[in-house]
Amino acid sequence: MVLKNEYKPLLYLGISIIIATIIVTLTIRYLLPFVFGVIIAFLIEPLVKFAERLNIKRTYSSLIILLGIFTLIIYIIILSISRITVELGKLVTILPNYYNLIYELWNKFNLALYNISKYIPKETLDYLNNNWDQVISYVSTYISNFYSFLLNKLVLIPGVIVFLIFTFLASYFFSKDKQKILDTFKRILPTSLHKKLENIQIELFLSFIGLIKAQIILVIISTAITIAGFYILKVDYALTLGLICGLLDILPLFGPSLIFIPWILYLILTGSVSFAVYILTIYLVVIGTRQILQAKVIGSNLGLDPTLALIAIYLGIKIFGFLGLFLGPLIAVIIRAAVHSGLIPPLSKK
Repeated sequence: MVLKNEYKPLLYLGISIIIATIIVTLTIRYLLPFVFGVIIAFLIEPLVKFAERLNIKRTYSSLIILLGIFTLIIYIIILSISRITVELGKLVTILPNYYNLIYELWNKFNLALYNISKYIPKETLDYLNNNWDQVISYVSTYISNFYSFLLNKLVLIPGVIVFLIFTFLASYFFSKDKQKILDTFKRILPTSLHKKLENIQIELFLSFIGLIKAQIILVIISTAITIAGFYILKVDYALTLGLICGLLDILPLFGPSLIFIPWILYLILTGSVSFAVYILTIYLVVIGTRQILQAKVIGSNLGLDPTLALIAIYLGIKIFGFLGLFLGPLIAVIIRAAVHSGLIPPLSKK
């Protein structure tokens, strides 16, 4: 069976998507420190060139700049951990002050259960009483699993240290030997691919900048909505809390929920249900606005159609998890760059 010419570009595109997904998956799984090394080396290149103009050798300038960056990162991590430790210590010292409040809430909870029990059939109450031990066991298991989760994360700390060391070394060598690495690739690859790969490199650079710009825009929008909502509700430290929630919006897994959810639960437990609803409304508006604007903002900054950007984000999240929020559009951009450079034939010829 001979494939018609008009279907060949579509076949090439499908194969390219599969290959790009496999390559990105394997790279993220096994070579992530080196990927970050390339990105960091690329980001510090303007500083390295500036240092070279000051007659500082690339070997030394790359090392000095990277040491400064990683020292700052480690300082921020240590400062954050120490701050969290101090705050937890304060929390432990003030917990006894909330004993009476907790005791009162527990009494209210028992009274509410008693009032509700009047309207519950006797069979249901008997079932609940007979299975109360199972409920306690479930809660105990949940707490135990939570602590196991925390301990497992602590076990990962040595792995994180190794990851940072390899990322630092990769960044340094990629930055120091940039020209040698590029010359090696040029010798290995056919001459006909040099220009195409240069075009892909330029397009990926512009797309990377566009992706960062898109995330900054989304964070600014989320921050503005949060601050405005806090000011409307006359929340104490509205500006500071809004900025913190906005910065947390960078985190793909937790985001501002690290602030909102515990706050909402605390308000409900302390009886401020109406205020908890207002805070929940702000949280839902922030999350909803981000989800609505995400595809449009990312697509416009990457030069992708909003529908294509939405599909890329969805498929990226389904395949890679939360990292797919960035990797999905990135794969789409790589394929587009390959089409523009001629490595992949276009679907239609103009």
